[in-house]
Amino acid sequence: MTVNAVWSSNDWDPLEEVVLGTAVGFTPPPVDPSLRHFFERPDEAEREKIPSAMLDRVVDEAEEDLRDLTAVLESHGVAVRRPERPVPGQQYSSPNWASVAMHALMPRDCLSVIGDMLIEVPMPMRSRYFEVFPFRDLLREYFDSGARWLSAPKPRLPDSTYIYESNASVVADDEPLFDAANLLRCGYDIFFNVSSTGNRRGATWLQRALGPDFTVHEMSICADHVDTTLHILRPGLLLANASQMKPEMIPSPLQSWKTLWVTDIEDDGFAFDWPRASRWVGMNLLALGPDRVLVPSTQVSLMRQLEQAGVEPVPVRFRHGRSLGGGLHCCSLDIRRRGELTRYF
Repeated sequence: MTVNAVWSSNDWDPLEEVVLGTAVGFTPPPVDPSLRHFFERPDEAEREKIPSAMLDRVVDEAEEDLRDLTAVLESHGVAVRRPERPVPGQQYSSPNWASVAMHALMPRDCLSVIGDMLIEVPMPMRSRYFEVFPFRDLLREYFDSGARWLSAPKPRLPDSTYIYESNASVVADDEPLFDAANLLRCGYDIFFNVSSTGNRRGATWLQRALGPDFTVHEMSICADHVDTTLHILRPGLLLANASQMKPEMIPSPLQSWKTLWVTDIEDDGFAFDWPRASRWVGMNLLALGPDRVLVPSTQVSLMRQLEQAGVEPVPVRFRHGRSLGGGLHCCSLDIRRRGELTRYF
C-alpha cells in the first residue's frame, strides 16, 4: 500500500498523524444572528463579557490539556501537528456583516479528510468564517506532499440564512453550508447530518465534489454536529447518545450493526455565562485504532461500557469542553490513518 502524507477515510483505522487545535486567541464573538442561531443565545445579549482573568485561566488550562494530549498521542506513536496561533480579537467583515474570529481550536469543524483529499468546508457561523486560516501553512505542506486540497464556495451568510422552526433551528438552502463535524465517514459512504450546521445543498455539493464512487447519505439525527450523538467505533459497532436518538433514527445501512447506547454522561460544567456545548461533549471521542479510544478522564461509566464491548479506553484530562465548545474529537483532525478506502455495505 502506498503511504500518503494525507490518508483517512474513517474514524477507527490506526491513527498515525493528527492535527490538534489551539485555545490561544479564543475570543467571545458578537452575539449575531449566526451565533444566536447555533447556541440559542437570548436576544438581549449583544456580547458576552467574560472577566479577563477567567478567560486567561480557561485558555491556559485548555492549552495545558492539549499539551498533555499531545504527550499521550505521541506515546502511542502518533505524530502531532499544531496550527499557527491566531491573533486574539481579529476583526473582519463582508459587504453585509462584520464579526470577530473566535478561535482555531477545532480543526474537525472547518476541515475534513476523505481519502487523500483535504476539504475546507463552508461554515455557517460568521465568527468562524476564516477559522481555517491558521491551518493554511499545514495545508500547503500537505498539498506539497501530494494531497489534494479542495475549498468549498465561500458563503454570503445573509440574515435570511438563519431560520427558526417550531422544533429546531435550520439553515436556509440558498447556498452550500456545512461544518465538517456534520459528517460521519465510513469509507465510500459519508453520512451527512442536515441540521442547524448543514443543509441539503451542502450535501449535494459534497456528493458532486467527491464524485460517483462515493455516496453521501442525508440524515437528521441531532441539532448540529454528529460527534456527540453517533460514533462508528469500528465496523459492526456503534456508540449512540440515547438522549438524542432512537434505534429507528440510525441510518439504514448501519442498523444491522451492534449499538452501545449511552444513557447518561458526566457533566463537567462550564466556566462562562453559558455553555458552548452540552454535557454530551463527554462522549466526544478520538480513536487510536479499532480497539482503543481516547476518552475524557471524568467519564468513568462510559469507559466501563467501552471496556465491556472490547474497546480499551485511554483516559485523558479535558477540562473545558463545555466552556470552549468542543471535545477530543472536535479539537483534532486525523490526517493519516493506516488502512484502505473500502466499502462496508
